[in-house]
Parts: sequence; C-alpha cells; structure tokens
Amino acid sequence: MRPLIGLLSAALAAGCASFQPQPLDQAGFERRAQSVTEGKVTVAVTALTEDEARGAFGVDLADARIQPVWVKVANREAIGFLIPPIIIDAEYFSPTEAAWQGHGWFSDETNARIGAHFRALHLPKSVGPGETVSGFVFTNLDEGFKVVNVELIGSGGVQQARRFSLLANVPDLDSDYQRFNAGKLYDKSELRDLDERAFRAWIENLPCCVLGGDRKTAGDPLNVVIVGERPALFLGFARRGWNATASITVESSLRIAESSVFGSRYRYGPVSPLYVFGRRQDLAFQKARSSAAERTHMRLWLAPVKAGGATVWVGQISRDIGVRLTSKTVTTHKIDPEVDETRWYLNQEMLYSHSLGHHAYAKGVGAATVESPRVNYTGDPYWTDGLRLVLWLSANPVNFHQVEAVQWETLPAR
Repeated sequence: MRPLIGLLSAALAAGCASFQPQPLDQAGFERRAQSVTEGKVTVAVTALTEDEARGAFGVDLADARIQPVWVKVANREAIGFLIPPIIIDAEYFSPTEAAWQGHGWFSDETNARIGAHFRALHLPKSVGPGETVSGFVFTNLDEGFKVVNVELIGSGGVQQARRFSLLANVPDLDSDYQRFNAGKLYDKSELRDLDERAFRAWIENLPCCVLGGDRKTAGDPLNVVIVGERPALFLGFARRGWNATASITVESSLRIAESSVFGSRYRYGPVSPLYVFGRRQDLAFQKARSSAAERTHMRLWLAPVKAGGATVWVGQISRDIGVRLTSKTVTTHKIDPEVDETRWYLNQEMLYSHSLGHHAYAKGVGAATVESPRVNYTGDPYWTDGLRLVLWLSANPVNFHQVEAVQWETLPAR
C-alpha cells in the first residue's frame, strides 16, 4: 500500500508543480553547437544535456530517456527543403508525446501550457529558400556523444538532397575521453611525421602487448593502429552504435556489477586500465550487448608520431564473452580467445560506418596458435596470426568502392 500512496503523492505533486521553462536565449546550449556547410546550406546541431533539457523545457525528460536535439538550418539555396526527423532518430518522439512526461494530475491548465511550449519549439517540417529555421527533435537519450544525421530533401527530388553527419558532444557522462587532454601529452615539435615506409617499420616495432595493472606483465595484444583525427575517430564508432566508456567510479562499478549479474544492458560500462607508452588508455569505446558481461571494447593511446601529417592511435580490441574469478582482480571479463575475429569485426564496422579510407595489415604482434596460446594479464588464453590491422579513417563519408586495401601483409587463409 505504501508504494502506491507514494506514487499517488508524487503524481499529485507533479500536477501542482509550477511550470517555468528557461528562455532559450539564456540556456547557452547554442555555444556547444557543431555546424557544417554544404553548398549554400549550413546545419548546426546540439544534443542537450539533462540540465539543459530541464531548463529549456521545464520538464525532466531524461527520466523518460528522451533527449532534445536542437537543429538549425540556414538555407541560402534557391529551393526549399523538407527536414525529415526520422533521419535524426528512427524512433523519435512527437512533441505531444514528449510533453506528456511533464503532465500531472488535476492540472489541465499547466498541462496545456506544457504541450503548447513543446509544440512551439518543435523543428519545422521544412525550410524555404533564403530562410533559416530552428527547433528541436525529441530523440532517444545518448550520453557522451551522439551522431546527428540530417537529410534535407529538395523540391527538385532526391537529386537535390543534402546530407549532413555531425557529432554532438554530450558532457553529462563522466567518461575517460572527457578527461583526455591531447595537448599535455606531447610537444608538437617532438612529434615525428613518418612517411609510409618509416610508419610501417614503426608499427612493426611496437610492443606486442599492453601491460597489465602491475605495469609489468604483458596483457592483450596491441592489434590495431588507427590513422585519423579525433572527429573521424568518434564519428566512425558512433555511426555503428559504439559508446564512450564511463570513468571508474563507485557508481559506474556498481552499475556494471548489476549489469553483469542481472543481465541488464549498460552502454557505458567502464573498462579497467591497461598501459602503453607508460600510461593508461587515453580513450575507450565499447559496443554493448544484453549485459556488461558480453561486449566488444577498444582501448586507444595517442601515439608520439604522425603519419603523413595525420594523428596516429595505437589500440587494443577484444570481445568480452563472460565473467569469471581471477586471483589478480577478484573478477574479470573473459575475452574471446580468437582475437583476430574481433579485429576483423572492427574492420567491418569501420567499412560499414563509411569512415574507412584504406586499410592494411602489418607485422608486430607475433603469432600464437590454438595449441600453444599466449595469455593476457588475468590469464585468459588467446591466439592470433600475429598481424596488426591498420585503418585510415575519414571524417567525410567514403563509399565502398573507394576503400583501398594497402598490400603490406597478406592475411593467412582460414
């Protein structure tokens, strides 16, 4: 009976609560907007944080897993465009549906004001020639970062379409990448810029593996090298549903334990620190499955070199397939021992994200067989053909037929 009384009390309180949204010109979210221009059309977007959404709409939308995305379209073309929100989120919420989250009992007047406010801020369906429009699309909640795809359909038909893909930062998540400061790692004057031959030799001479928590014992293989700037890196992962990992805190540790035990999904589960270049990973991404016990995750370290002027990242990717006990860390995720399969998975992901310019395989990890496997820091066995996957990423979409395979090493037949 008490839970029911509490629910009724909360509903009544919501009905009596005042509705006082903040004026948009005071919200400040436009300062975080990302924009891109194609031809004479400019699109800007911001994915609102929980606090920003509460201020702008006067309603706690995050509890309902709803995230307003602000979109501004400045059209200096001679034709108008439709703006289909289904491209931004295939399961977006209507303004009235989102407004319902703030409705209370016995408060028809306030409920009507809430509904009118949401409808007034909704993104228009079209933008005319020489016109600028802005408004919100109510999307499913993402933390850390969010890919916002915007497609404009011109009056001339499909051939007049304009397509934009933007990465919106969502600083709500306490994540490793939010704390990463590339400028403090290396002096620009010390970064060697390598040509292709020197770059390949540098890759082949990297250590075979990460170091474990003791910073002495070899762990998982360093099986990936990525060439590309940070926007291309984040877009490539985000387009395929990867998320940033949360920093290790009491809260995130409890959530990942709950996810592993009860089989609930945790998209932002933290990863343990492993070490390369004398430091723990700079960035980490994961693609969650039904629980934190099963996920694919990748750690990345900013390298002290460049390749043809581009930023280089050294990475380790593996797939968690369960949880087990270990003498070193009490519990640990068990990795899929066939680490080359996970490496191949990453290659496919970047291809289908339309972020892959070209790719190659290089020597360096060292082969280990099923009959004579190596083990990682917590004792899980793995085997590999000994090669590293090298990916050159592009922030602009790349069609499949444009992707080039650089012939450094040939993958062995399976």
